[in-house]
Amino acid sequence: MESQDLIIGEHILRIFFETANAKMLFHRTFPTVLMSFHCEPTVEIQLTVGYGDPFTDYHIVKQAIFGGFRFMRTDYVIEAEDNYRSVKIDVHDSLALKHAFIHFYSLLILHDRWGLLIHSSCIADNGNAHMFAGHSGAGKSTAAALSQPRGIIADEAAIMRIRPDGVSVFHSPFRSELQSAAAREPVPWPLAGIHMLYQAKQHRRTRLTKSEGLLQLLDKVFYWNPSTEESRAIIHLLKEAADLVPLYDLHFCKDPEFWELIS
Repeated sequence: MESQDLIIGEHILRIFFETANAKMLFHRTFPTVLMSFHCEPTVEIQLTVGYGDPFTDYHIVKQAIFGGFRFMRTDYVIEAEDNYRSVKIDVHDSLALKHAFIHFYSLLILHDRWGLLIHSSCIADNGNAHMFAGHSGAGKSTAAALSQPRGIIADEAAIMRIRPDGVSVFHSPFRSELQSAAAREPVPWPLAGIHMLYQAKQHRRTRLTKSEGLLQLLDKVFYWNPSTEESRAIIHLLKEAADLVPLYDLHFCKDPEFWELIS
């Protein structure tokens, strides 16, 4: 069984591909994923292709199994140990693979209290990063595309590390449209601002209070059916982020001049 070591955020994933088809599907789904060399893995993942049926809805069933958990959707299943260090993922197709890895990675980084996966695009500019958060249709990919030639760190799911001394973002392979990357190294960018996106007829940016920003960020976190303890952990991490990073409402129209409000 062939394996490769890959890095997402600061986590080294050793992925065992059951078949050549599984490996090909993975790299086609995540063409910007970064390779890791000469490092011990923090997680081992066995990837299999052939599970279930095509996507029908986002309903996920969580089951306790001996020593861990099972998460099932019609098109994928994840079996993980309690500490998420050994994982089996079986998927139906590329869409299922993408969603399964986003699901698993969100579980891992919250379990470690390392950070959160945010429904947003993220752009590198002068050594810092700027996040544009919103639900589907808010304009995340549009804002990212208009931001070029600035580097695109994420266009759909931003990887946010939260520490008492600062908030950073990392290259995200979880992409919807824009496969260009800001860099080919797993380096963090300090997060200089978080913007809640709204499409409008003219550009306007308004500073939010911490409580306003926190409320808007809550439903932008990638996480499914959190327990009470997990919900508390998400809120705690978001409070830390809101204490360290300014938050804004950004009303923008489809031209790159909105960057004049940011830069």
